[in-house]
Amino acid sequence: MKDEILISDKQIAKLAKRVAKTFSIDEEEAITTIYEEWELVEALFHAHTKVKAVHRHFVDVINLTYRIA
Repeated sequence: MKDEILISDKQIAKLAKRVAKTFSIDEEEAITTIYEEWELVEALFHAHTKVKAVHRHFVDVINLTYRIA
């Protein structure tokens, strides 16, 4: 059975702020992107509890998936 991890609104807000800054988008768009990739975000928070680490891996995956940067 997979352990559940609770992701707080504060963690989502911090992640959205970092993603917005990285991709030069507003925080609303960043939150939309986070929720579109929610399974990835959950997996990353399960593996890395710190927002900084989740951000780094999230950006890497998004860049590879969409070839942004």
